Amino acid sequence: MAEEFGCHYCRDPLQGKKYVEKDGHSCCLKCFDTFCANTCVECRKPISADSKEVHYKNRYWHEACFRCSQCLHPLASETFVAKDNKILCNTCAPREDSLECKGCFKPFVAGDQNVEYKGIVWHKDCFTCSNCKQVIGTGSFFPKGEDFYCTTCHEAKFAKHCVKCNKGLVKAPVWWPMKGNPGTTTASTAKNAP
Repeated sequence: MAEEFGCHYCRDPLQGKKYVEKDGHSCCLKCFDTFCANTCVECRKPISADSKEVHYKNRYWHEACFRCSQCLHPLASETFVAKDNKILCNTCAPREDSLECKGCFKPFVAGDQNVEYKGIVWHKDCFTCSNCKQVIGTGSFFPKGEDFYCTTCHEAKFAKHCVKCNKGLVKAPVWWPMKGNPGTTTASTAKNAP
C-alpha cells in the first residue's frame, strides 16, 4: 500500500495538486499562505506561493509592491538605492540630499567625478573656462571674481605683456639698471642682477 502524501499542516492529500516545499515539509497552497508566506512590508498582506517575491535585507515585497517610495516607479527589475529604510529609484535618490552641479544644475550620482572650489561643486566636465569654454576639469585654473580661467586664457587676458614683443611675462618683472649704460633699465625675471 502506498504511503499517503499530504499537507504537513492540514493533512489534505497533495497527490495531483500544487504544493510547496518549506523547511523540509510539503504543504498545500492554502496552508502555505496561512502559515509560511512572508508578509509584504508595503501592503502587509502575505506573499502567496503564486506571487513573485522580492527580497532585500530580510524584508519582503510583492513584485508589484516593490516601488520607489517617492515616485512609485516599479523597481522589481531595476537597480535601486536603499536609504534610511526607504527604497528609491536612481532618479529620485540623488534628489534626496545631494548637491547640484553649479554648471548644469543636475544632481551628482554615484561615480560622478567632480571639482570643488570654495564649497561650490561642478561635474568635472562642467567646470569650464569662462573665456574659451574648454573643460578645465581638474587642471590648473585662475579664479577672477565669479569667473574661472584656464592658464592660456588667463595669460592672454590678465598677464602682464612685454611692450615690445607683446608676449606674456611669466613672473612680475624685476627692474635692473644695466651695468654698462647707467640710466637705462631692462626687465628681467632673474633673481640676481647680470
